[in-house]
Amino acid sequence: MRTFHRWLDRMQQQASQRRASADAYFMLALLLCIAAADCGGGGSSGMPVGGPPPPMFANFDAPGAGTTAPQGTIAIGINASGSAVGYFIDPTNTIRAFVRGADGTVTTFAAPGARTQMGVGTEAVAINSAGTIAGFFVDQANVEHSYIRTPEGTITLIDPPGSVFSAAVGINDAGTVVGRYFALPGPQQGYIRSADGTFSAFVIPQGQLSLAPVPEQINASGAVTGSFFDTVGINHGFLFDPPGTITVIDAPGAGTALGDGTEARDINVNGVVVGMVHNGAMNGLAVLHSFIRAADGTYAVFDPPGAGPNGSLADGVNDKGTIVGSYIDANMVRHGYLRNPDGSFLTFDDPDAAQLPATSVSLGTGPERINASGAVVGLYTDGMGVRHGFVRQ
Repeated sequence: MRTFHRWLDRMQQQASQRRASADAYFMLALLLCIAAADCGGGGSSGMPVGGPPPPMFANFDAPGAGTTAPQGTIAIGINASGSAVGYFIDPTNTIRAFVRGADGTVTTFAAPGARTQMGVGTEAVAINSAGTIAGFFVDQANVEHSYIRTPEGTITLIDPPGSVFSAAVGINDAGTVVGRYFALPGPQQGYIRSADGTFSAFVIPQGQLSLAPVPEQINASGAVTGSFFDTVGINHGFLFDPPGTITVIDAPGAGTALGDGTEARDINVNGVVVGMVHNGAMNGLAVLHSFIRAADGTYAVFDPPGAGPNGSLADGVNDKGTIVGSYIDANMVRHGYLRNPDGSFLTFDDPDAAQLPATSVSLGTGPERINASGAVVGLYTDGMGVRHGFVRQ
């Protein structure tokens, strides 16, 4: 849900001075192709032969998910085999985690000691190819902790030494976890935990430091991307290359007012970073644009076809360079998009998503991550504002 509220969250941060079964375009092209009997290798009937199958949506709800807005199922992460993780909000508004196997089986869980109260609980954020999950939970004393969960269901607390609170946000296939933590006297730091349990920390250099860093993702080589606010409230992305090189990411055209700037969301094995630039507001929502930063440091800022004045955001990139994100059209409805490595676009909507103007309740279609085979995980809202998870393949 974090990335689904980017447009709304940005406005809230400024106010607080910081913090259907197929794609419509594909079907149109397919119908035109069939009508013209010119699909390249069509049989005597004029029907297409060969070619990729149309995309399929597997929509799902975690057992026990609430059925009143804004309750429901929020899918966040996906691994190479198509297993998905996230969290759901139950009828008491408590947050609980889930993992959905590639076979469609959904298992729910809560970390031992997690608080069961409105607005808090356990979240699963990322899953690697072995099925190990990384996430965080809030305990009975309202303290946030990091955890990992094995495929067998064993949950282990992995708070960095001396931390007052922490949250794991990513895990790669080597079992290396990235997260954030706070230890007295501060400031907040990022941490990396190797599979053998050793920790290392990183911070943004003094002079650029404010409330950050806020890591988002770790790639196969251990490089981390995320964001931070500087001392005047402008957001910047960062790239951390162990053992200690930090590169600040400022995409062209990013705003320089309070709450504006650049936010990095994902990084692939080649060091390609994607995210969003924020530049003011319109229609009561932030104006965002997607960006990609190549490994050589060059940028491209873009919006998919059909984006309205509020623009778009890039949420994920796979190792082939395919980007997944969302945009708001001129009617204020949110849709998903894919940007292929050649720069071409495909837009999509979950067939069950309500086509309503974006609000804090109506979120439309919102993809989160994409795996190497192109499977996309995300959520959509129905006409009542209830959240549901999806995997698009």
